[in-house]
Amino acid sequence: MLFNANIIDVDTGEIKVSSDPVTLQAIALGSCVALTVYVRNLKIGGLAHIMLPGKSHLSNNNTKYANDAIKALLDSVRILGADISNLEISMIGGANVLQDGDVPDKVIESVLGYLKKSHLKLNGMRVGGIERRSAYLDTTSGEVFYTEGDNTTKTLLTKIERI
Repeated sequence: MLFNANIIDVDTGEIKVSSDPVTLQAIALGSCVALTVYVRNLKIGGLAHIMLPGKSHLSNNNTKYANDAIKALLDSVRILGADISNLEISMIGGANVLQDGDVPDKVIESVLGYLKKSHLKLNGMRVGGIERRSAYLDTTSGEVFYTEGDNTTKTLLTKIERI
């Protein structure tokens, strides 16, 4: 499992897309969710670091919110030439690290609801539980990797897991 040497951090509320050979990473995801999209034939990848459920009530483009972030992510990969119907989509994170409240579950459900409404399906998911995660997308191979707590890096295959 090799990461591309050119690493781009995707911080809370940010979206990054690239058709260059890079690794997009969102580290130390607590209740946040990293949503990755990839178009294999064009080697276009994107990652949204989503913090909150639903849609912003204050603006139309606050990508800390699930609906705004996913829309902006999809629009960004379209601009690079992606056909949205060919996306490979993965979701990682949404842990209740503070073991208090239901924000992580609401973020997960918000993302799943938006994808369902948009007729898009997940290829892989590792969400829930209480341990922080980090997520990585290699735009060269399309592979999605993650860490959980202090454990070693794992490859997210076409596997849907909710803890």
